[in-house]
Amino acid sequence: MSDIDLELKMLINIPIELEGAGLIYLPSLKKIAQIGFSTYNQLLSILLIDMKSIAHSIDESVTEFDILYANCLHNKSFRELAFQGLSLFFCADPVLVEEEECYFIRLGENGILNSINFSLFQKTLYLANNLKSENEPEYNPVNSKAQEMINLILKARKKQPKLREKMDLLSIVSGLAWKQNGISIQEVFELNIYQIYNGFFFTNNIDHYHHTLTGIYAGTVDGKGIKMSDIHWANKI
Repeated sequence: MSDIDLELKMLINIPIELEGAGLIYLPSLKKIAQIGFSTYNQLLSILLIDMKSIAHSIDESVTEFDILYANCLHNKSFRELAFQGLSLFFCADPVLVEEEECYFIRLGENGILNSINFSLFQKTLYLANNLKSENEPEYNPVNSKAQEMINLILKARKKQPKLREKMDLLSIVSGLAWKQNGISIQEVFELNIYQIYNGFFFTNNIDHYHHTLTGIYAGTVDGKGIKMSDIHWANKI
């Protein structure tokens, strides 16, 4: 399934079929609020497990699903969070299954989540939640001195204070709800997480486009260096 097919389903807010596993349901903002946004983010971080973020080297044949399954099998706390996340998105009870040399997570009666379809599931979560995979850059030191320098760099990086974000989900939702765009405070909580981010970015683009046009007409913005097609609000985000 292409990105545009995925995003169209998210925008319309219809379930997304994951071959073999069943339907993926994106939770509404109200549902996320009931769970707790911090808990929701924790569930996402579990389901978006990335083998590249693991410190020690792993065989190239190992997949993210393999890592998820192994953690579910050997770590009760991890399994509970993973199952909570899977139940949220598939609206089905997950069960670990091992059959001879085959293992998978059964979802409901007939759904099967495995190493074949898990990557598309992760891709759907990334797109829906406006996320990108952010892994630490890999360093390959040529000697012990280089390794010592890298360790110092990484240690210093961890000590750097994090800047406070100017926007978060709460401020984005508030902006959409109180903006004159036809969405009431009650209606905004029925939107799914993709619709929230999509609505925010496009209304922001529309505002920028209109302000630029107004500035050009008023003479306060130099339009000579601006290609209007590049800033049009209907451009892809």
